[in-house]
Amino acid sequence: MPSELLLPDKDEFKIGEVCDIAGVKPFVLRYWETEFSDLSPAKGAGGQRTYTKADVQLILRIKQLLYEERFTVAGAKKRLVEELTERAPKPAKLDTKAANQVESLRRALKTTRRELESILALLK
Repeated sequence: MPSELLLPDKDEFKIGEVCDIAGVKPFVLRYWETEFSDLSPAKGAGGQRTYTKADVQLILRIKQLLYEERFTVAGAKKRLVEELTERAPKPAKLDTKAANQVESLRRALKTTRRELESILALLK
């Protein structure tokens, strides 16, 4: 995504605003929504799309992949999956003591849950 582009300081964007920011037409955004499953804006009662900042950043990345880096749609999908995989946090390896503490807490929570469920059953 172009680092020099600053998004307006707001949480939600309408489709027209996103089109202005990304420099694409509404039909292009609607098509991208069908091709990129991570791009799914909320729709209001009247069907008006509402995009989040994360949606807008994804749109800008999709545009960069398709228009600047000349990826196909399939290639852009694959690249986005690779990028998400690279950014995914790696699970931390617990030492034996920490693993034992986690397991002890799990058992305690399981016991507490059973007790709460039995109390709930009595209250019904």
